[in-house]
Amino acid sequence: MPLLRVTLTPGAFDDARKALLAAALTDAACRAESLPDDPRSRMGALVVVQELAPGAFYSAGHPADAAVAGVFIDWQVSAGVLDGARKARFAAELQDAAKAVAGDDGRPVVTSCVIHEVPEGQWAQNGAIRRLPEITARARFEHLTALVDQR
Repeated sequence: MPLLRVTLTPGAFDDARKALLAAALTDAACRAESLPDDPRSRMGALVVVQELAPGAFYSAGHPADAAVAGVFIDWQVSAGVLDGARKARFAAELQDAAKAVAGDDGRPVVTSCVIHEVPEGQWAQNGAIRRLPEITARARFEHLTALVDQR
């Protein structure tokens, strides 16, 4: 299930736009991970949003707070959940969502996402190690259920 840590450039998104962005990113990540579109399956889809403080964003060594509307993501996902096509689709949906939500203040929208694929047995959550077969059964990943059943 997605865990997205989202960092935004200062002042690029007000609270309402942050909420819209978090919802769009949740949907995109859940689609990439093939989570069914129901609240029970998506309960563990987490988006943590933080905005950089004014003066904390630089480009080419120069202050760039007002230069871009930036959305930078670190995405933790269990290894084996995403293939190349799913990653590429998420990258496109990330850019589309950020552009749609950013508004039109003249700043270009810049996105970046580093996908951290966490190996089996290396992710603890709520006091237990996450195991792909358990996550698959609980979240009902559509594309992984058959693979796990074959093991």
